[in-house]
Amino acid sequence: MMTCRCILAGIDLGPDTGKIVSYAACFSAAAQAPVRLLYVMDYLLTPPSYLMPYIEEETRREETEMAGWQAVLQEKGVASDHRLMMGRLHESFVAAITEYHPDLLIIGYASHAFRPSSSERLIRYLESPMLVVRGKRAEGADAVPVAIRKMLCAVDFSENSGKALAQASAYASAFSASLHVIHAVPSHTLKARGSRWPMSSRKEMEQFDAFVDAEGREALSRMIHDAGITPVQSELRHGMPSDVICAAAESGEYDLLVMGARGLSYVKGTLIGSVTEAVIKASPCPVLIVH
Repeated sequence: MMTCRCILAGIDLGPDTGKIVSYAACFSAAAQAPVRLLYVMDYLLTPPSYLMPYIEEETRREETEMAGWQAVLQEKGVASDHRLMMGRLHESFVAAITEYHPDLLIIGYASHAFRPSSSERLIRYLESPMLVVRGKRAEGADAVPVAIRKMLCAVDFSENSGKALAQASAYASAFSASLHVIHAVPSHTLKARGSRWPMSSRKEMEQFDAFVDAEGREALSRMIHDAGITPVQSELRHGMPSDVICAAAESGEYDLLVMGARGLSYVKGTLIGSVTEAVIKASPCPVLIVH
């Protein structure tokens, strides 16, 4: 059974808090790790002194609510504590990660049309293994115990996706879950490679496609073998990687999607890849991002 130092679960005491706590309990049982609940009172500026009585009252209420969620974890047999921090969201999470050294950070997900949400900012800039709880597969997680039975790992043969595959294998073993590995051949990359070779007939184009497929399947098989996790199901598909990955997660009704934070990006993003970010926004199930 895998073990880790601790799991840090970021909560906002909103409607999705129950989901975060449920997934924290699930991963805690699999990894034999204590859970630390973190709530940040996000202040961009130091509040003026005349507001301090109101803030202190709010702090007491939220401490009480956090203690209630800690009690929920304890009822599930999970060793836990809680921490309330005040200040800038990102800086507070960095401070907590520096202090606790968690092997996994669990947060919820929200997206806004015209500005990054708090969860999007954390996903984009925190370089920490992270479980993003989102999608219809996570609905109702606060009402019934979370079960991870089917896992999908997306790889692109980069060093980072190799780490994601190793992590996926470890969690699949801990959860006694099936693991399916997928590689998406990006359509535009395939066309770019094909344009370098003069092909005058349909047959030559088909031969080129077959060559790319064979090359990809061989690399996929070698990566899985080198990770020492054979036998495992694997698949190669063509298309835009984010679309392919999300479609596979949807059709296969997977409970968890695992992928690297970088490496899957064919257009440079900030700290996480553009493909990873696109998958997080559209995935039907929680996404485990591995750095």
